[in-house]
Amino acid sequence: MPSLDLADLHTIADRAAFDFGRIIDLADEDGFIGAGADLSTATLLNAYRSGVFPWFGADDPICWWCPPVRCVVHPDDFHPAKSLIRTAKKMSWYITTNHAFGSVMTACAAPRAYSDDTWINDEMIDAYTKLHDMGAAMSVEVWDSAADDAKLVGGLYGVQYGAVFCGESMFHTQKDASKIAFWALMHLATSAGIRLIDCQLENPHLMSLGATLIPRDEFLTALATLNRTPTPPLSGRMSTRELALIGG
Repeated sequence: MPSLDLADLHTIADRAAFDFGRIIDLADEDGFIGAGADLSTATLLNAYRSGVFPWFGADDPICWWCPPVRCVVHPDDFHPAKSLIRTAKKMSWYITTNHAFGSVMTACAAPRAYSDDTWINDEMIDAYTKLHDMGAAMSVEVWDSAADDAKLVGGLYGVQYGAVFCGESMFHTQKDASKIAFWALMHLATSAGIRLIDCQLENPHLMSLGATLIPRDEFLTALATLNRTPTPPLSGRMSTRELALIGG
């Protein structure tokens, strides 16, 4: 996958018609900044650089957010649960990165058991695929084997900006496959020098995986340094049994 260097990403962000860094103080008590703009690569890179992300319903305009409390994970502090280590040792799953980005996004967009709604529409898929093509958006895939005809059973995707990985969504079709993808992300992020995983909004699943909550100002201060820190792109492949040996 071709990859622009960090300076190139900042140059593209500088060209955005919308500068989120100038309006972030407009966020209301829920973190809502406003609606509008577009999903061009320049706009998205400017938003992520500023600690802002898009989140909106299928029939809504593009809405932009910077929550007052941020859900984050420090990869160095992640420790997999013993039950997850047992799953990794038992299964013959295989982990890759950036091998099936489009398939991961499509799977993340599928209806969930608890809701038919999705915020990952065709416009979002197209926008993040463009980020992926320039090396800014990444995916972690979990396959049911290492065979050529293996089936995708879990994964996640997000945006890497220097030493920060901004997680967007994850999915699984087999139990614990998304947790394995998350664990793999922690290991690969640590190896690459990524120091912070931005999970954006709190939910029980993320908190069960070791996420913590920090104030917006603390997050933005860290982000301003980390998104200027040159870091190799997220990369790697391994079996879940290898992951268990490395990270268990």
